[in-house]
Amino acid sequence: MRAVGTSQSAAAHLRWERGAERRYLVGLLLMLTMSAGCASFRSPSPVCLAGAQLDKSGICRNQVTPEHKIPFREGFSAEVTQGFHGYTSHKEDLAFAVDFACEEGTPVVASRDGVVWSVRGDSNMGCSDLECVEEANYVVLDHGDGTYSSYYHLQHFGALVQPGEQVCAGHIVGLCGNTGYSSGSHLHFALSNLAGVTMPVRFEEARRMGYAFPLPRATYASRNDLSLTCDDTEYSTLPRDAFAHQGIFLDKRLPTVLELGDGVAGQRIEGVSRGRFPNITIHRRSVGSNQWEETCVPVDARGRFEALLPWPPGEFEAGYYFFMITGSDAECGSPGWAWSYRVRVDRP
Repeated sequence: MRAVGTSQSAAAHLRWERGAERRYLVGLLLMLTMSAGCASFRSPSPVCLAGAQLDKSGICRNQVTPEHKIPFREGFSAEVTQGFHGYTSHKEDLAFAVDFACEEGTPVVASRDGVVWSVRGDSNMGCSDLECVEEANYVVLDHGDGTYSSYYHLQHFGALVQPGEQVCAGHIVGLCGNTGYSSGSHLHFALSNLAGVTMPVRFEEARRMGYAFPLPRATYASRNDLSLTCDDTEYSTLPRDAFAHQGIFLDKRLPTVLELGDGVAGQRIEGVSRGRFPNITIHRRSVGSNQWEETCVPVDARGRFEALLPWPPGEFEAGYYFFMITGSDAECGSPGWAWSYRVRVDRP
């Protein structure tokens, strides 16, 4: 009996040793993996994958945007024909756009409450050549939080709202079409930030299928029921650090919509410049124009600046303008920049 017991004890000890060895190897592998992960994500210059941003602790984290609803009437089966980073046309600033199949004249609805930012509906041209890229009809909604939803390729006279109009989720904003750079009737939808760069939009209907991002070739049944009432949406504003990449920090947020009546002298802009330039320059030009209007403002010894920026009628009519603030040298010469914010001028 003792021999049997000894054999069983030896076998048990051997199993324990093998288990300990496996536990050690697993622990070692885990430590190496964690070490590699720390080196990968906390290095001085980590590279985040598309759709992620580097946080203050040096970790890449996915961008989280408010959920929207599929931009078609409740019950509509919406097929995604081109998703994020689509090979055909969803690249660079348009990387996170989504194309939905829809027949000509299909109602397109607001994906979320918003105020109408811009509209075009007079184009009757569409083709699969880049020469048509500027010919799309569209509606753009401002959601008041620095994000905009865009609805492109609407049919001729298919934009059914006007700038400044409040719309609720599920409200019809246009009709599906084939204008602009398009080879067939469809809706090009995108969520973008203040700089016009697309963001990874999440849809409630996709979350119900277990994943919040729209997947290529997937079909989603819209749950975008019409909201009869919603709170008024305030236009988004440019944050105080909107020009931080130029070393410029504002005292107050700036409006993106300027309501300029007869008694308005101009727009007051104050802040501090952290760069080495002796001036700051405010750059403005009308969308569609190639001529910049530049206002050069001196920076004092503390880096402070202030300006009463005029928008005189006749020179700045109602419409849309590109807007940027940079540092500038003694001759008011400025470094170049790759993109601009857009502002809208409204006049009575």
